[in-house]
Amino acid sequence: MDLLKLWVTDYLLNPLVLTALAVMIVFMVGRRWLQFRSHGKARDEQIAALTPLAQRLGGKVLGPDEAAMWTAELCKPFWNEFSIAFRSKRQFDLSLDFQRGQWHVRVTEASIRYDSRGLGVRWLQEHRIEIATARLAPLKVTRPNKYGLNGQPLSPGRIESERKQIVGNEPETAKQADAEWLPVPLLPPMDQEFSAYGSDPAAAARELNFDALHWLIDQAESLPNWARRMSLTFESGFVYLVAPDHVHPDDLMVVVDTICGLLDRMPGARPRHPAATL
Repeated sequence: MDLLKLWVTDYLLNPLVLTALAVMIVFMVGRRWLQFRSHGKARDEQIAALTPLAQRLGGKVLGPDEAAMWTAELCKPFWNEFSIAFRSKRQFDLSLDFQRGQWHVRVTEASIRYDSRGLGVRWLQEHRIEIATARLAPLKVTRPNKYGLNGQPLSPGRIESERKQIVGNEPETAKQADAEWLPVPLLPPMDQEFSAYGSDPAAAARELNFDALHWLIDQAESLPNWARRMSLTFESGFVYLVAPDHVHPDDLMVVVDTICGLLDRMPGARPRHPAATL
């Protein structure tokens, strides 16, 4: 007990120690305040950058008070990151709402403060493109990368591993229904280009017909690099694509039009108002 009192009086109450603790607290609070201030400024600039696009499309940009993802409860933002490293709540910074033809589209940016260890605490960003459609059985489809970072072809085993890693995780609706999550038997030659899993493989194979998948191949060269191997999820009356970083206005519409073109070629995918009952 005497040692504890001595440690408190001689160390913790030492003016130099108290000063150092005060400086540390002020630094941490100040850094957090500056990060939020900088993030708010960047968000406002992004809203300003997307507003002209929204006006051209006859849509609108929603700020942080109204922004939300239609599929947030099905797939939370940053679901694949380590939650132990989160330093704030997930938040929606903005949503861009518009129609493309008869398709209702929402594009939402989300962010979170994340402890990257070596890089310190920083803001992570992602955005999600969502389109409302008639209800289809839960389905995931992707076009796996066949080449490594060095440009060399990946082995068949590595390609298969990547396919399963991307589309092998069940969507929330399939889990809730306790449905089997099975490979979709795509017809040749599309089975060599795409990988798909679904809770109703036969129905999914009819949806992912030759024309629909060939459309994606035809559009690949016009897509930004991050979207060329897009992984699309269909569930609960929506199709959505999760993408890294901010929305880039110059890249967005070619990606949206590619997804809409795919839906136009899927016999069971019909436009739906997002608020309509399924």
